[in-house]
Amino acid sequence: MIKYFFRIDDIAPNMNWENFNLLVSILKKHNIKPLLAVIPDNKDPKLLEYQIIPDFWRIINELKQDGWIIGQHGWQHLIQAGGGILKIHNSGEFGGLGLDVQEKMICDGKNIIASKIEKPEIFVAPRHSFDRNTVKALERNNFKFISDGIGLYPFKKWGLVWLPQILWRPRKLLFGLITVVLHSNTMNYGELANLDKFIETKRNSVGNFGELLDWHGKSGFLKKTLAIFINPLFKIFWRTAFIIKWRLLKRR
Repeated sequence: MIKYFFRIDDIAPNMNWENFNLLVSILKKHNIKPLLAVIPDNKDPKLLEYQIIPDFWRIINELKQDGWIIGQHGWQHLIQAGGGILKIHNSGEFGGLGLDVQEKMICDGKNIIASKIEKPEIFVAPRHSFDRNTVKALERNNFKFISDGIGLYPFKKWGLVWLPQILWRPRKLLFGLITVVLHSNTMNYGELANLDKFIETKRNSVGNFGELLDWHGKSGFLKKTLAIFINPLFKIFWRTAFIIKWRLLKRR
Protein backbone atom coordinates (compact mmCIF):
# COMPACT_ATOMS: atom_id res chain seq x y z
CA MET A 1 0.00 0.00 0.00
CA ILE A 2 1.20 3.50 -0.84
CA LYS A 3 0.39 6.59 1.19
CA TYR A 4 1.68 10.10 0.49
CA PHE A 5 2.11 12.87 3.06
CA PHE A 6 3.09 16.47 2.43
CA ARG A 7 5.55 18.75 4.21
CA ILE A 8 5.97 22.44 3.35
CA ASP A 9 9.41 23.92 4.10
CA ASP A 10 10.73 27.44 4.71
CA ILE A 11 7.61 28.78 6.43
CA ALA A 12 8.40 32.23 7.84
CA PRO A 13 6.96 35.77 8.09
CA ASN A 14 9.01 36.64 4.99
CA MET A 15 8.07 34.26 2.19
CA ASN A 16 6.28 34.05 -1.15
CA TRP A 17 2.81 34.62 0.25
CA GLU A 18 1.08 34.46 -3.13
CA ASN A 19 2.42 30.95 -3.71
CA PHE A 20 1.78 29.89 -0.12
CA ASN A 21 -1.85 31.00 -0.27
CA LEU A 22 -2.35 29.14 -3.56
CA LEU A 23 -0.84 26.00 -2.02
CA VAL A 24 -3.02 26.35 1.08
CA SER A 25 -6.12 26.67 -1.10
CA ILE A 26 -5.21 23.49 -3.03
CA LEU A 27 -4.64 21.48 0.14
CA LYS A 28 -7.79 22.81 1.80
CA LYS A 29 -9.84 21.97 -1.30
CA HIS A 30 -8.81 18.34 -0.92
CA ASN A 31 -8.93 18.46 2.91
CA ILE A 32 -5.23 17.61 3.19
CA LYS A 33 -3.43 18.59 6.38
CA PRO A 34 0.37 18.70 5.94
CA LEU A 35 3.36 19.41 8.14
CA LEU A 36 4.45 23.06 8.17
CA ALA A 37 8.20 23.37 8.74
CA VAL A 38 8.41 26.77 10.47
CA ILE A 39 11.67 28.71 10.75
CA PRO A 40 11.61 30.10 14.33
CA ASP A 41 13.86 33.15 13.80
CA ASN A 42 14.32 33.60 10.07
CA LYS A 43 17.56 35.34 9.08
CA ASP A 44 17.94 33.80 5.61
CA PRO A 45 18.88 36.70 3.25
CA LYS A 46 16.99 35.16 0.30
CA LEU A 47 13.80 34.71 2.30
CA LEU A 48 14.08 38.20 3.78
CA GLU A 49 13.67 39.58 0.24
CA TYR A 50 10.03 38.44 0.29
CA GLN A 51 7.16 40.47 1.70
CA ILE A 52 6.67 40.21 5.46
CA ILE A 53 3.22 39.53 6.92
CA PRO A 54 2.91 40.96 10.47
CA ASP A 55 0.16 38.52 11.56
CA PHE A 56 2.20 35.47 10.49
CA TRP A 57 1.80 33.62 13.77
CA ARG A 58 -1.97 34.14 13.79
CA ILE A 59 -2.22 32.59 10.31
CA ILE A 60 -0.05 29.62 11.29
CA ASN A 61 -1.98 29.11 14.50
CA GLU A 62 -5.27 29.07 12.57
CA LEU A 63 -3.91 26.35 10.30
CA LYS A 64 -2.76 24.44 13.37
CA GLN A 65 -6.25 24.69 14.84
CA ASP A 66 -7.53 23.22 11.57
CA GLY A 67 -5.37 20.13 12.03
CA TRP A 68 -2.17 21.15 10.24
CA ILE A 69 0.98 19.96 12.02
CA ILE A 70 3.70 22.41 13.10
CA GLY A 71 7.36 21.43 13.06
CA GLN A 72 10.58 23.33 13.78
CA HIS A 73 12.68 24.02 10.70
CA GLY A 74 16.13 24.64 12.15
CA TRP A 75 16.69 27.94 13.91
CA GLN A 76 17.55 30.89 11.65
CA HIS A 77 17.95 29.04 8.34
CA LEU A 78 21.53 30.28 7.92
CA ILE A 79 24.01 28.08 6.09
CA GLN A 80 26.94 28.07 8.50
CA ALA A 81 27.96 24.44 8.97
CA GLY A 82 28.80 21.23 7.16
CA GLY A 83 26.75 18.35 5.78
CA GLY A 84 25.91 15.49 8.04
CA ILE A 85 24.57 11.97 8.35
CA LEU A 86 22.50 11.82 5.18
CA LYS A 87 25.20 13.17 2.85
CA ILE A 88 22.66 14.86 0.59
CA HIS A 89 24.28 18.31 0.87
CA ASN A 90 27.73 19.31 2.09
CA SER A 91 26.49 22.42 3.89
CA GLY A 92 23.67 23.39 6.23
CA GLU A 93 22.83 24.97 9.56
CA PHE A 94 23.77 22.26 12.06
CA GLY A 95 26.11 19.54 10.80
CA GLY A 96 29.58 19.70 12.38
CA LEU A 97 28.77 22.17 15.15
CA GLY A 98 29.41 21.34 18.82
CA LEU A 99 26.73 19.77 20.97
CA ASP A 100 26.31 22.75 23.30
CA VAL A 101 26.01 25.14 20.34
CA GLN A 102 23.40 22.99 18.63
CA GLU A 103 21.49 22.46 21.85
CA LYS A 104 21.18 26.23 22.37
CA MET A 105 20.14 26.83 18.75
CA ILE A 106 17.43 24.18 18.95
CA CYS A 107 16.30 25.36 22.39
CA ASP A 108 16.07 29.00 21.29
CA GLY A 109 14.04 28.00 18.23
CA LYS A 110 11.77 25.76 20.26
CA ASN A 111 11.07 28.50 22.78
CA ILE A 112 10.05 30.92 20.02
CA ILE A 113 7.53 28.50 18.51
CA ALA A 114 6.30 27.47 21.96
CA SER A 115 5.64 31.10 22.88
CA LYS A 116 3.60 31.64 19.70
CA ILE A 117 1.81 28.30 19.20
CA GLU A 118 2.95 25.21 21.13
CA LYS A 119 6.09 23.23 21.90
CA PRO A 120 7.20 21.54 18.67
CA GLU A 121 7.95 17.81 18.71
CA ILE A 122 9.06 17.45 15.07
CA PHE A 123 12.40 18.72 13.77
CA VAL A 124 13.26 19.47 10.14
CA ALA A 125 16.91 20.30 9.47
CA PRO A 126 17.61 22.86 6.71
CA ARG A 127 19.29 21.21 3.71
CA HIS A 128 19.03 17.80 5.42
CA SER A 129 22.15 18.78 7.37
CA PHE A 130 22.42 17.31 10.85
CA ASP A 131 24.64 14.90 12.77
CA ARG A 132 24.72 12.86 15.98
CA ASN A 133 25.12 16.02 18.03
CA THR A 134 21.90 17.33 16.49
CA VAL A 135 20.07 14.17 17.50
CA LYS A 136 21.44 14.39 21.06
CA ALA A 137 20.41 18.06 21.25
CA LEU A 138 16.92 17.16 20.03
CA GLU A 139 16.61 14.48 22.72
CA ARG A 140 17.67 16.96 25.39
CA ASN A 141 14.98 19.33 24.12
CA ASN A 142 12.30 16.60 24.24
CA PHE A 143 11.73 16.29 20.51
CA LYS A 144 10.10 13.04 19.40
CA PHE A 145 10.41 13.06 15.60
CA ILE A 146 12.85 13.88 12.81
CA SER A 147 11.20 14.49 9.46
CA ASP A 148 14.06 13.19 7.34
CA GLY A 149 16.01 10.08 6.48
CA ILE A 150 15.96 7.55 3.67
CA GLY A 151 13.44 4.74 3.83
CA LEU A 152 9.90 3.73 3.00
CA TYR A 153 8.54 3.50 6.54
CA PRO A 154 9.09 5.34 9.84
CA PHE A 155 11.74 3.85 12.11
CA LYS A 156 13.23 4.52 15.53
CA LYS A 157 16.91 5.32 15.83
CA TRP A 158 19.00 7.04 18.51
CA GLY A 159 15.93 7.67 20.65
CA LEU A 160 13.80 9.46 18.03
CA VAL A 161 11.28 8.33 15.44
CA TRP A 162 12.42 9.17 11.91
CA LEU A 163 9.84 9.98 9.25
CA PRO A 164 11.71 9.41 5.96
CA GLN A 165 11.50 12.11 3.30
CA ILE A 166 12.54 10.90 -0.15
CA LEU A 167 10.58 12.97 -2.68
CA TRP A 168 10.65 16.64 -3.65
CA ARG A 169 7.65 16.34 -5.94
CA PRO A 170 4.89 13.74 -6.25
CA ARG A 171 5.91 10.57 -8.07
CA LYS A 172 4.10 7.30 -8.59
CA LEU A 173 5.44 4.63 -6.23
CA LEU A 174 4.10 1.18 -5.40
CA PHE A 175 4.25 1.10 -1.61
CA GLY A 176 5.52 2.93 1.46
CA LEU A 177 4.62 5.90 3.64
CA ILE A 178 6.13 8.68 1.56
CA THR A 179 6.78 12.24 2.68
CA VAL A 180 6.88 14.70 -0.23
CA VAL A 181 8.51 18.02 0.61
CA LEU A 182 7.20 21.14 -1.10
CA HIS A 183 8.98 24.49 -1.29
CA SER A 184 6.12 26.88 -1.87
CA ASN A 185 8.45 29.87 -2.24
CA THR A 186 9.89 28.58 -5.50
CA MET A 187 7.01 26.56 -6.97
CA ASN A 188 5.64 27.83 -10.28
CA TYR A 189 2.03 27.73 -11.43
CA GLY A 190 2.63 24.60 -13.48
CA GLU A 191 3.97 22.74 -10.43
CA LEU A 192 1.04 23.90 -8.32
CA ALA A 193 -1.39 22.75 -11.02
CA ASN A 194 0.37 19.37 -11.26
CA LEU A 195 0.12 18.97 -7.48
CA ASP A 196 -3.60 19.72 -7.60
CA LYS A 197 -4.08 17.13 -10.35
CA PHE A 198 -1.96 14.54 -8.53
CA ILE A 199 -3.98 14.85 -5.33
CA GLU A 200 -7.24 14.73 -7.27
CA THR A 201 -6.29 11.48 -9.01
CA LYS A 202 -4.61 9.91 -5.94
CA ARG A 203 -6.84 11.29 -3.20
CA ASN A 204 -7.35 7.92 -1.51
CA SER A 205 -3.58 7.51 -1.32
CA VAL A 206 -2.90 10.91 0.29
CA GLY A 207 -3.03 11.17 4.06
CA ASN A 208 -2.86 13.83 6.75
CA PHE A 209 0.53 14.19 8.40
CA GLY A 210 -0.91 13.36 11.79
CA GLU A 211 -1.52 9.81 10.53
CA LEU A 212 2.18 9.44 9.81
CA LEU A 213 3.08 10.58 13.33
CA ASP A 214 0.89 7.83 14.76
CA TRP A 215 2.16 4.98 12.55
CA HIS A 216 5.22 3.87 14.50
CA GLY A 217 3.50 3.97 17.87
CA LYS A 218 0.39 2.14 16.71
CA SER A 219 1.97 -0.43 14.38
CA GLY A 220 2.43 -3.97 15.57
CA PHE A 221 5.57 -6.07 15.74
CA LEU A 222 5.17 -7.47 12.21
CA LYS A 223 4.95 -4.09 10.48
CA LYS A 224 7.92 -2.70 12.40
CA THR A 225 9.97 -5.82 11.63
CA LEU A 226 9.18 -5.59 7.91
CA ALA A 227 10.23 -1.92 7.98
CA ILE A 228 13.56 -2.91 9.55
CA PHE A 229 14.30 -5.14 6.55
CA ILE A 230 12.76 -3.01 3.80
CA ASN A 231 14.29 0.35 4.71
CA PRO A 232 17.99 -0.65 4.33
CA LEU A 233 17.31 -2.31 0.96
CA PHE A 234 15.51 0.77 -0.28
CA LYS A 235 18.31 2.99 1.02
CA ILE A 236 20.81 1.17 -1.21
CA PHE A 237 18.54 1.63 -4.23
CA TRP A 238 17.89 5.30 -3.42
CA ARG A 239 21.58 6.09 -2.89
CA THR A 240 22.50 4.48 -6.20
CA ALA A 241 19.80 6.40 -8.07
CA PHE A 242 20.81 9.65 -6.32
CA ILE A 243 24.50 9.26 -7.31
CA ILE A 244 23.64 8.41 -10.92
CA LYS A 245 21.32 11.41 -11.20
CA TRP A 246 23.92 13.72 -9.63
CA ARG A 247 26.61 12.58 -12.06
CA LEU A 248 24.33 13.01 -15.06
CA LEU A 249 23.43 16.53 -13.97
CA LYS A 250 27.10 17.34 -13.44
CA ARG A 251 27.91 16.37 -17.04
CA ARG A 252 25.39 18.83 -18.48
